[in-house]
Amino acid sequence: MLHQKQVRDLMLPVAHPLKGQMALSEAVELILMSGQLGLPVVDDRRAVIGFLSEHDCLRYLVSSSYYCDSRIQVSDIMHQEPLCVAPGDSVVDLAQQMSQSKPKNYPVVEQGRLLGMITRRQIMMELNRMLRECKVAI
Repeated sequence: MLHQKQVRDLMLPVAHPLKGQMALSEAVELILMSGQLGLPVVDDRRAVIGFLSEHDCLRYLVSSSYYCDSRIQVSDIMHQEPLCVAPGDSVVDLAQQMSQSKPKNYPVVEQGRLLGMITRRQIMMELNRMLRECKVAI
């Protein structure tokens, strides 16, 4: 049987997590720079308090840019109870969970603190690698 990887083996660092008091425009810049579909929102202790996706931002960007209204903050529009995973969770188990629920990105949290993020792309790449190894072994 192949070695089952854990989330910690594939997670990505989050160089610039979002803060609740951050302006929408600053948050959007960080999301775009990250190359991800969204980023976790953390407090001063780096505890995950929310998640903000491109999808969440889009409708607020439309109205804010039209009215030149820059008062919207991350805490106003973030998901306040994001689904998180632990670094020791199985990649295969997470793949099954991802196939049944909507989130494409999950903050990786240990003892309440953000360690990184795992995305559907990392999971797909690992599962594809495992599939290729199976073909070689046959």
